[in-house]
Amino acid sequence: MATQTVVAAQLLSVVLWVLVWATIFLLALILGSRAGRLWRERRDRQLIGELRPAMLAVASGEDEDSAALSQLTTVTRRRARVVDHAVSAMLSKVKGEPARALAQVLRSHGRSSWALRGLNSKRSIRRAYAAWTLGLMRERESGSKIIPLLQDRSIDVVVAAARALTLIGDSKAARAVVRAVAPRRRPRGLPSWVAVECLCAFDESAASVVTEATAHPQPSVRHVAATVIGTRPLPQAAPVVRERLAVEDDPRTLASLVAALGRIGGATDLPVLSRFAHHPHETVALAAVDALEGIGLHSSVEALAPLVADSRPRLSERAAVALTELGSRGRERLLAFANAPGPAELPATYALQLTAMRSATRGLD
Repeated sequence: MATQTVVAAQLLSVVLWVLVWATIFLLALILGSRAGRLWRERRDRQLIGELRPAMLAVASGEDEDSAALSQLTTVTRRRARVVDHAVSAMLSKVKGEPARALAQVLRSHGRSSWALRGLNSKRSIRRAYAAWTLGLMRERESGSKIIPLLQDRSIDVVVAAARALTLIGDSKAARAVVRAVAPRRRPRGLPSWVAVECLCAFDESAASVVTEATAHPQPSVRHVAATVIGTRPLPQAAPVVRERLAVEDDPRTLASLVAALGRIGGATDLPVLSRFAHHPHETVALAAVDALEGIGLHSSVEALAPLVADSRPRLSERAAVALTELGSRGRERLLAFANAPGPAELPATYALQLTAMRSATRGLD
């Protein structure tokens, strides 16, 4: 028994010493990492110090004699890495001639060839950074080499490739972007907002691809296509949108199609939008209310008025607010609802009070 107690005490002592040394090691590691980061930041500031005015001159387009550009393209190899990081950060915020000049700085330091090699790297972070760098430099000829990354096994690489193609603006990649939305080798596809941003950046030659995508078997792809049609917008896609509204069964896509029709449709679409304003799925009904308000015709008042008495609070309030934006006729209907007991009384009163507060705020401004 005494022997067991001694062994247990020795084991406990060893464990405590291990914990003490592990704590010391972790503290040293944290402090060392922080000190190393601070040292690198100070070194980078020193290396880039006198070059910052030249970078600002190029980025602002004030380098008329190209003296600042020449200074940046002829830096030493030691400074080139720091300059490249600073220039890359600026490239995401500028366009036109300043962007081309900054890209020339990166090109002179061999950054373009470095990025092209990186597209085939085994490390996903290297592939993503390489694609993003080529996008920042607007290297149009590299678009065909970035497109295969839209099917990369890493979603981070896929997003970086899509955003790079957005900056490059190569509409030949439109079909590949649409395919990337539908997951194939990956658990999930390209996020919808990235795909929409990308497809909206392409020229008109991508419109046919977007229109075709409204009939894709994947709901996520159809949703992206419908959103792009309404966001760009693409008036030539109106007939296709009307056809798809009759057969679409995905609520999210249906809401996007209704919203798109509100942007690219006209008076002839009011009956269709009025029908969808009574849709059982609230998201679709709300999109139809927005579309009816957006079209802004007198007949929209007749379509929206019954919805003020809807049993769904969000829908009834949204319909009431939409009526306040449709002129005196819409406000007259709301006043009638507000003065008569019933389910439309509260939404109508809310919308009228909201309009009064907005008017008072505008008066103060």
